[in-house]
Amino acid sequence: MRVDGRRRVPAVVAMLATAALLAGCGGGEGAEDGGSGAGDDSRGKGTPAGKAGGGPLDAAGLESAAVAEADLPDYTFTVFKQGTVLGSKGEPADPAACQPMEDIRLRAPEPAPAAAAARSVKPKTDIDATEITLYAYDRTAGAEELLTRVRDAAKSCTTYEDDLGLNPTVTALSDPDPGAGDEAVAFKRELSGTAHWYRVVRSGPHVAVFGWKSLVAQKNTGEAPDEVIDAQLKKLTETAGTG
Repeated sequence: MRVDGRRRVPAVVAMLATAALLAGCGGGEGAEDGGSGAGDDSRGKGTPAGKAGGGPLDAAGLESAAVAEADLPDYTFTVFKQGTVLGSKGEPADPAACQPMEDIRLRAPEPAPAAAAARSVKPKTDIDATEITLYAYDRTAGAEELLTRVRDAAKSCTTYEDDLGLNPTVTALSDPDPGAGDEAVAFKRELSGTAHWYRVVRSGPHVAVFGWKSLVAQKNTGEAPDEVIDAQLKKLTETAGTG
């Protein structure tokens, strides 16, 4: 992720610079300086913690936006590493139109995000886990493109050969309610009697991917873990200031 540096403008006259320095003494760290120039306005207003220049969340901010035990006390957590991309691509999907399905599964989406964070959560009384992956893009357009790619692929892709040489089937699902987000898309992959369900939700320049699995023959197959999804979207939008 690129971090822009700040240009520092030297004082034109040494005497004025000294006077300005003396005038600043005695003020607290958060004090407003009415004599500052226009170039210092952004510094006076401050930058929200965890944001790059007041924009999308950076890696640390995204990690703080991910649900934790305090948000879901009845769940146990496995926290994965954070970074730019959490996974990596292997052999391309065949046909290529199904690649976005593999990108979601492998945590290597296109377009690539600026930051990512992930964890797995499961009820303390159950073994069924929900995997959560969060992505931050430099611009909202990047997050929108990811949703479009996944939605189009889910509609056109019915079966394909994946990175492991297996042949899952894909079913596009109705767009779910995005809740605290802006838009959402859902699909499922079926392989050897197991259904892998995915819900991808965009909130501004951020994307949350939820994944869980169940047996195809299970009575409540496809039932979404609403408690987990709602808690994560609420925390993401509140942390990012998009809620």
